Amino acid sequence: MNRILCLLLVLLALPACTSQEEKVNIRLTLAERERLDKMVTGAMDSIRPTLTAYCDSTFADRVAAATDSLVQIGLEEEARLRARIPENLRNGR
Repeated sequence: MNRILCLLLVLLALPACTSQEEKVNIRLTLAERERLDKMVTGAMDSIRPTLTAYCDSTFADRVAAATDSLVQIGLEEEARLRARIPENLRNGR
């Protein structure tokens, strides 16, 4: 399990170690890809219950935060639109 995570971290960290101009081209054989896929699938199967439990426990908080954010954006947009209305129209004249 630790070897799988280390391998994944190394593969994910490789692009971060290069400059924008330098490209890393890693070619895996079909057998290597299948072996890596099996290792990742096995790791995900062991991690999935933990991730599901975490997502279930934080769902209500994340929905509330997203709702608050959307309401705040709506209020800000309404304030911007109201600010564009000329003063004589706001007072009903």
